[in-house]
Formats: sequence, structure tokens, C-alpha cells
Amino acid sequence: MAKEILVGKQLTENMIKAGKELTKKLDNASSQVKAAFWLYLPENQDWKLLFASPLVSSEGPKKFYQRVIEANKLARPDEEVIPLSAVSAMEESDEIVRILKLFMRTTAGISGIRFSRNTINGHYIEDAYIYRLT
Repeated sequence: MAKEILVGKQLTENMIKAGKELTKKLDNASSQVKAAFWLYLPENQDWKLLFASPLVSSEGPKKFYQRVIEANKLARPDEEVIPLSAVSAMEESDEIVRILKLFMRTTAGISGIRFSRNTINGHYIEDAYIYRLT
């Protein structure tokens, strides 16, 4: 059985790798992920892995979280997985997704872009690690 990764104040290589693998698994399950990124939340002093998909609008967030649970079940026994408590499912129109898309876009593949200490249209982004923004 896979083990849940510890998500805390620092973005670790293990978190980056686990987020990339979860994004791949969601892609393989036709989850229509249009945005995938880690975002540091200074008020909580922790990181959240955010996914934006049109399925959140059409099926509801609960079904998207079920997709995350199913994807985590596919992990190899030696693979670390992101706990559901560290994941957020959102609509493509969510403010943070729109703000980041103003600044950058990626391909439909999986990128690895660190985005730290930047202000976009008056919104300060402390830190983010972007896999996809399409």
C-alpha cells in the first residue's frame, strides 16, 4: 500500500514528484485537468495541490475528489501519494487559476515551473509550482 506524503511548510522533491504522478494518473483517467499546481498558503503555512477541470463544474467537486482517491489507489506500494486533505478541486474560472493564466500558459503536458514572490494584477503569489496551465 502506498504511503501518504507529509505536506508542510517546505515544498519537497517528494511532493513535486507525487504531484506529477497524481496529475499523470488523473490524465490517464480522462479527468480533463486544465490546471495543476502546488500553491503555498501563507495563512495556513502549508501547500495545497490544486486541480482545475471542467468536470468540477459538470459533475461536482465530490466526484472529482473521488477521481483523486481512485488515482491514489493505483500507486505502487513504494510510491508516495498526496493526501486528499492537501488537494483542492476547482473550476477553471476560479480566481487563482485565472490570475496565473494571465501571466503564463503551458502545454497540455506536464511542466515544472517554480513561480515565487510575484504580483499579478495586485494579487501576490508567495510561491507556486506549476505542472499545467492551459
